[in-house]
This record gives sequence, C-alpha cells and structure tokens, in this order.
Amino acid sequence: MTQKPLSKNDDSFVADSLAIGMMVMLVMTIIQRGLGFFRGLWFCRMLDDAVVGQWSMAYDFITLITPVMLLGIPGSLPRYVEHYRTQGHLRPFVKRLLVVTTVLGIVALAAILAAPKWFGWLVFLETRNMALIYSVAAGVVVTIGFNFVYQLVSSLRQVRVASMMQFVQSVGFTVIAVVWLGMGGAITGLVYAFVAATILGSLPGLYSLLSGWAGLPHSEDAFEPPTMWRRLLPYAVALWLMNLLTNTYAMADRYMILHLMPGGEEVTQAAVGQYHSGRIIPMLLVSLATMVSGVLLPYLTADWEAGKKAEVRARLQRILFAMSTLFTAGAAFALLISPWFFETMLQNRYSAGLTLMPMTFVFAIWISIGTVGQEYLWVVERGKWAAFALGVGFALNVILNLVLLPVLGLHGAVLATLISNGVLLAGLWLAMSRNGYPFDRTSLVATLLPMTLLVNPYIAIAFVGIVCLGFSQTRAWCTELLDGLPQLMASRKPVSG
Repeated sequence: MTQKPLSKNDDSFVADSLAIGMMVMLVMTIIQRGLGFFRGLWFCRMLDDAVVGQWSMAYDFITLITPVMLLGIPGSLPRYVEHYRTQGHLRPFVKRLLVVTTVLGIVALAAILAAPKWFGWLVFLETRNMALIYSVAAGVVVTIGFNFVYQLVSSLRQVRVASMMQFVQSVGFTVIAVVWLGMGGAITGLVYAFVAATILGSLPGLYSLLSGWAGLPHSEDAFEPPTMWRRLLPYAVALWLMNLLTNTYAMADRYMILHLMPGGEEVTQAAVGQYHSGRIIPMLLVSLATMVSGVLLPYLTADWEAGKKAEVRARLQRILFAMSTLFTAGAAFALLISPWFFETMLQNRYSAGLTLMPMTFVFAIWISIGTVGQEYLWVVERGKWAAFALGVGFALNVILNLVLLPVLGLHGAVLATLISNGVLLAGLWLAMSRNGYPFDRTSLVATLLPMTLLVNPYIAIAFVGIVCLGFSQTRAWCTELLDGLPQLMASRKPVSG
C-alpha cells in the first residue's frame, strides 16, 4: 500500500538531540542519585537492619515485578513509536497499547488482593501485616501508570521531560520519606510515600503528552491492528521473557537469602538489610546505566531505521568502553572511602555490607555494561538471544546459591551473583557478535577491567590509567567527541528529522 502524505503539523514533539539528552540525563541522574544515596543512608540510620530488609524487598518487588506483569507491552514503545509515527499511525497504536496495559494492570491488582497472604509470604516471609501488602499493591498500580507515560515520553525523545519525571519522583519521595521517618513513621507509610511521589512524578509527562497529542501527524491510510500485533507481539514476548529473567535474576539472591538462609525471619531479614547496605553505592552505577539505556534506545533505533548501521555499532562500542573505565575508577575511589563511610555515616552497624562491596561493585559494573549493550540486540530485533543469555545466568545463579548459601552464608550468595553475572555478560557478548557487533580487544578490556577491584582499589585506578593512556583508540574517540560536540549540541530538531 502506498503511504499518503502526512499532515504537515509534525512539530508537536520536538526531539532533544542525543548530546543534549545525555547531558540532561547525566546532570539529573547525578542529582537524583545523590538524593537516592541520602535517602538510602537515612533509611539505614533510622531503621534497624531487619526493617531495611523489608523495605528493600518491597521496593524491589514493586519496581521489578511490574514489567513482568505487563507482558512486555509498554516496553515495546521505544522500538515502535518512531515506526508508527512516520506512518501517521502513532495515536491508534498507543491507544491499543494503553487499553491492553490497563487490563493487565487490573489483573495484577486483583491477583494481589485475592491472595494477600501468599504475596506477604513471598515478599516478606510473613503473612500477618495485611496493611503492608495492600500498600505494595498500590505501589504496583501507580508504577504501571508511571512506566507507561515514561516509556512513551522517552520514545518520543523528550529526554528533558522524562528526566523531569524521574527528578520529581525522586525529590518527592525523599522529602516525604524523610519527614515520615522523622515523625516516627513505620514501613507501611514509607511505601505509601513512594506511591505519592510516583503520582507526582507522572504529572510532567502527562502534561507534555496532552499538550502535543492533538498535533501529531496522521495518515489517511487505514491502520491495520492485525499487522501491528503480528510485528509487535514477537518483540513483546521476547521483551517479557527478558524482563521476567532480568528482574527475577535481580531479586534472586535476596529472595534466596530470605527463604533459604539458616535462621528465622528476623535473621534473614537482617541479612537482606546488610546486603542492602553494601549495594547502596554500587547500585548507583546500575541506575545510571539504566537511564543511559532508556535514553539511548530511541536514538539507536532511529539511526538503524535510517540505514546507519555502522554508526550504531561504533557509537555503542564507545559508550560501553567509556562506561567500564569511568565506573571502575569511580568504584575504586568509593572503596577507598567506604571504611570511613560505614563507620561514621552508618554508625558501624553494617560491617557485613562493607566486606561485600568489592564483589558488588564488580557485578554492578558488569550489569551496567550488559544493560546498555543488550540494546543492540533489541535494535536488530534479536532480543531472544539476550533472553537466552539471561536464562543461563539465572539458572547458574540459583544453582550456585543452593550450593554456596549453606556453606558461606551471605558471602556465598554474593559470590554466586558475581560468577553468574560474569557468565551472563559473556553470553551477551557472544549473542551480539553473532548478530554483527564487533567484539574486539576493546570489548575484552571493558569486561576484564572491573575485576581489578577485587585485588585492590589502587591497582584498579592504575589499570584504568594504563588503559586510557595506552589505547590509541581511546585518544581518537576523545578527540572526535570534542570536535563534534558543537554540532551535536546544535542538532535539536523535530522528531521527524
């Protein structure tokens, strides 16, 4: 079918350039993660380690299980918004995804409300606190709405609006949570503080969408839902499987600590709290990588659709190498100051968390590299290979936890996570290389460099310096970036560009 011309009114959503998007994202992320760091520190100081463990489990369940409940449907937006926008069919496309998302959200809420005791046992290893379970259900509902709006705004390359959503949510949650705990509030109110902040964070995205929605281009060609679903569903199923494996994988070590570690309810919740303290700083890196990934995918997709396949591979290779070196250097400096931090800021109450930090930093950097790198597989519509690699890593994690937890306790769980994440990243590299991505010595160095943190932070800093000074390619990339920065900064243009 020949596509008829679109409406000329195609400037409803003006896309931020990749450089501007990355800079805005970086600044906002630094602010948000600073607030998140302060918030996590405040939680550890105001709550005992068992309650910190409860909060960690509640937060992870809300944020990680939501994409699984939605079967990957909203996650398809970054890949297909540009495709249907250029055809003039974005509005009917989004409306259908919104209807399906709403139905799935209602089903998820009904499941939690129908079996609250089972979910209480699963998340907290207790079935008595019904108010806490209901607060988690409310968190799931508002997170579904927030994620749909955020995915759509990000897909339209409205990076500043998407960053504002994250910023408002982070600031709102920090303020409400600090006030609540300062008044002597309990864990249930803390979850409701997250609910309130998530609603506030959705408002900038909703305003942007409502302001520009009517001006979207439209085609006179009939929109064909069966064709849409035939193309979208394989992608969504692969993405759902990816989310299922990724998020189950992310929660597996804490769930196995909670349910399989010797000791009673208080002991295992306290162990999760200790683990949480050792993850506060390393998980900042994963959060940054997740935001980079969310910003990057629509741009990579647009370039791929335009036939710039070599540019996509080269850009991703530079980003992954830079991420490895910067994250390793940052982790080394964090390890140098961590003894003072744990003794002074955390009142010397989380000694186990301190000893775990070198391992948590290494696997956090590997997770970060994999989070951004796997976007290549989604761009080329080969996401099933990422899901397969995750399946292998998840199975290995479970097996190693079953073996090491009874012998080494908490350290065994972290060691199992470290090894399985190394295998997972190797599997992602293999899948990417089988689909055209150039795995060379740059990628190999980016993978091995974080392991120097296990030896000594000074050794890690030395190796980062050697890598950055010794790689002629690194110097060439820096020169290219500086030379091209003015053009990138000036490249703010309509989405249709």
